Amino acid sequence: MARTVSPSSSKPEAPARDAGGIAGALAELLALGNTRGWVVTCYQKLEPNDRTGEKYRIKLKNRLRGAVERLGILGFSHADREAVGRELKRVEAFFAHAPNLAGGRGVAVFAASGFFRAVHLPYVLKSRVVVDRTPVVGELVAIVEAGSRLLAIVTDRRSARFFDVGLEGVVELDGLTAPDVIRAGRFHPERGAAPGVGEYRFHNRIREERHRHLAHVADAVAAHLRARAFDGLVIGGVGVDANALLPHLSPQQRDQVLGVLRLAPRKVGAPEIRDRALELLSEAAQRSSAASVQELVSVRGSGLTTESIEPTLRALSRGQVRTLIVDADAVVPGYRWSTSGRLAESATGARGEGEALPLADLLDDAIEDALRQRSRVAVVRGAEARRFDRLAAILRFRSH
Repeated sequence: MARTVSPSSSKPEAPARDAGGIAGALAELLALGNTRGWVVTCYQKLEPNDRTGEKYRIKLKNRLRGAVERLGILGFSHADREAVGRELKRVEAFFAHAPNLAGGRGVAVFAASGFFRAVHLPYVLKSRVVVDRTPVVGELVAIVEAGSRLLAIVTDRRSARFFDVGLEGVVELDGLTAPDVIRAGRFHPERGAAPGVGEYRFHNRIREERHRHLAHVADAVAAHLRARAFDGLVIGGVGVDANALLPHLSPQQRDQVLGVLRLAPRKVGAPEIRDRALELLSEAAQRSSAASVQELVSVRGSGLTTESIEPTLRALSRGQVRTLIVDADAVVPGYRWSTSGRLAESATGARGEGEALPLADLLDDAIEDALRQRSRVAVVRGAEARRFDRLAAILRFRSH
């Protein structure tokens, strides 16, 4: 786990360890419930472009400042504003120390009176700060349920190493070493022989031995997959031959491959394997989000899509949403009706749904509602985000 930081000190506190990783942190947060008063939840993306020039810190400061400004608007008492303000400062202090941010492409921080928890994540859907009576853990639940355990295989012509890559660490599994008959180097003709005699047989034998070795590696991959439940494969190798193992895998196994990395089996270590594998996991999540927009476009006119805020929120309140699609750069103030729990952009037009409670950004709440309904959430920006109006959905069923 990352180190936590006291807001009154410039030095990070001793790191808080959790043997259970994300699942353990989730259990602890669920047990916390509403026992600590107001809880500040911060999800922060830490992609490479976020880290460049510490862009994330600038955006986070603006997000935290906005959270402070909204406390009064949202009806918080003076005492509550003071309490929440202290936790927001603790969150900001945590992000001020770079060592706290190593270990993932995202981090979730939970701060309340007498409680502080940081959880490194392979990716974050959308950077956001939420103040609620309980920790906002929908994204942690989704990651735990989706699974992020990868089998990494790094091979060359003589050996193969296998790594069990999880969100909390890496375990190296039993590897393979090819028989000594596999030889490297150039062809050298026998003394007295004409130039080139035997060269074809030499290279053909090398190719056969190499393919035989890769076939054994593929058998070992199948054995590891039978022995343990993995959610994806990562292939690594040397130079242009990094993907040499792919043709030897079954079609089902190839479908599980997240990507191919250029890695030297004898030099690579567990930390590099984990970092590179989680990069691929993050990139796979981004591709999946972009594919959701393509699906949205492809089923337009079928009655199974919504492409603006109010229709999407109505579908979400009815449990219709299969995939919620969110513009990462949009901020939409709104309301939640106290009796029905429905989200709305406007505080008018409801009957018998209670009081309209103001929200700083209803998109954040929409994400959490969707995750609680076991819906997929795709957060996109740029060209994909311009294909709908801030919030869209692919539906499970048509409304009548």
